[in-house]
Order: sequence, then C-alpha cells, then structure tokens
Amino acid sequence: MQIQPFLRRPINKLSGLALSLTFLSGVAAEMSPAVAEIVIAPHRAAYTLTLKRTGRDSAISNANGAMVYSWGETCDGWTVDQQFVLNVVQGDGRAVQLNARSSTWESKDGKRLRFNIKRERNGVEVEKIRGEGRLKEVNGAGVAEFEFPKVKTIPLPKGTVFPTMHTLKLMQRAKEGKMTDRQLVFDGSDLEPPGPVSAFILPLKQPKAPNKALEAPLGPNKIRTVNLAFFNADPKRTEPEFEMSIQLQDNGIAPSMVLDYGGYAVQGELARVEALEKPDC
Repeated sequence: MQIQPFLRRPINKLSGLALSLTFLSGVAAEMSPAVAEIVIAPHRAAYTLTLKRTGRDSAISNANGAMVYSWGETCDGWTVDQQFVLNVVQGDGRAVQLNARSSTWESKDGKRLRFNIKRERNGVEVEKIRGEGRLKEVNGAGVAEFEFPKVKTIPLPKGTVFPTMHTLKLMQRAKEGKMTDRQLVFDGSDLEPPGPVSAFILPLKQPKAPNKALEAPLGPNKIRTVNLAFFNADPKRTEPEFEMSIQLQDNGIAPSMVLDYGGYAVQGELARVEALEKPDC
C-alpha cells in the first residue's frame, strides 16, 4: 500500500483534497532483498467519505463524498490515478464541493517520480501542479522540477523517498514486527521540500466486523492499524499538519481509514474493490 501525504491540506482552508493509498506489487532492481519481497495486490478501490467528528472551532458542520483510485503496474514503474470529491457544509450553511485529481508514475528503482495534480472548488480549477522528481540513488539527494503552477526547481535532501518506496519500506518494517518508522517523503503535492512522515504500526488482528465489500481472494483478512503523522519541512513546526489512521490488510487493501485534521476528521469506508491485472513484461 502506498501512502502519500497528498491529503495533508486542511479542509477548513477549502483547498483540494485527495488521498493516495496506493498498493504495490513487483520488484525494483535497486531495492534491498527484504523490501523487494513485498508483494501487494494491484486493485481499484472506491470509498465512501463521511464526517467523523468536528472540533469546537471547526468551520465545517457536515461533509460527505467519495474517493476512487486505481493502482497499476507497468514494466518499469507503478501508476496511480485517483479522484477525491468532498461536499462540505460550512458553519454558516454555505455548501462547497472540493474535487482533487492526481496521476503519478514512479519508477521501480525508486529514483523518479512524475506527478500531475489538479484541485477544484465548485467546479472551478484553483490549482494545478505538474512536474518530476529525481534522486541520484534510493534514499539519496536529488531535485524536483515543477512545470505548473510555475517553473521552479527545489532540492531534495539526502534521505528523501518517493511514495511507493516509502510504502514498501513501511510494509517491510511491519512484516519484521517493527512498530515505528520515520521517513522523508516527497510526493509533488505542493512546491515545498519534503517533510517527515512518522508511523506507528500495530500488530495484525482479526477485524471485529469484516468489510462486506471484500471477497476472496482479496479478503477479508487480518488487519493492522497504521497511524501516520505528516509534518512540515520546517523543523520549528513541531505539530503534524495532518494525521491518518489506516486499517490495512497485508495484501495492501484498506477496509477503512480516518483522515484527521485536528479540528475535524473524515471517515473513509471501502465500498467496492476489484483486482487489476499485472503487465506481461
């Protein structure tokens, strides 16, 4: 399962949202043998979204929506196409529809990432981001070059990983029984340097109520809870921008998740899922 910090912008600022929970399969030539053994089912998943809670000072009174994403494998990389739509009712009664779309490709050696992101508010495009990130080596330094919204190049410090590699390493640590992880992740969702993502991983357990959308061979299986905190690159900002809690099967399918922005949280529940074919390389 690939986990991107793509959703970290808060709803109460009425910017676009999208979640990237992308699932991985295959072997990268420069991965460690342990990480390369992580094989997760390619699939397309659809989620319903509802408002889980609001805080006292939240600008939101209600929210509902849907998220659909597809993860695909090519002979030289992984592709992610996703769409996130959220209908928000603000405290003063005004309704706003937020729509975010994202398409990415990441090379299997973990050294290249192409990204194309669009965000809309009430059907009007408010942001477009497109570019490419390159690392000299896995966990090495590199650069990100943006074409939109403006031409800009930013350095990627040593230790940067792209979303697919981040997820592979996170899944490997879970497999080894490790409970914590912290990585510097760049996903192209804004024109800022990568920020750290901290994870707390709980052991596998049987779900209390298996999701009815899951059928063999995709599930229902045992799940583990993965709690993630996404931080700004500025070390002076010690509080996370965004937190996420995912109920995750070892085959990479997430029956449910919570996206927590502090003043409010959005619940995502799997509504349907289908397996996707792997390429014949």
